[in-house]
Amino acid sequence: MISKEVLANWHGELITECQKRLRRTLTKDEKLFITSRGGFIALEAIEDTVKSLAGNKLEGYLNSESKK
Repeated sequence: MISKEVLANWHGELITECQKRLRRTLTKDEKLFITSRGGFIALEAIEDTVKSLAGNKLEGYLNSESKK
């Protein structure tokens, strides 16, 4: 199990990386896509995907579960 501190740091790093790649602040739904995950494998998969995408593709990924 991941400690709360490690989890919060990992979420923060992912959010920061996404904001850097998108050049804007994340929406509530985009942040929720990241912060709703607490498992190592899920966060590792998100991290790998975030590092391989930018622009519209990253935006689409982060919003893939939101109701729009």
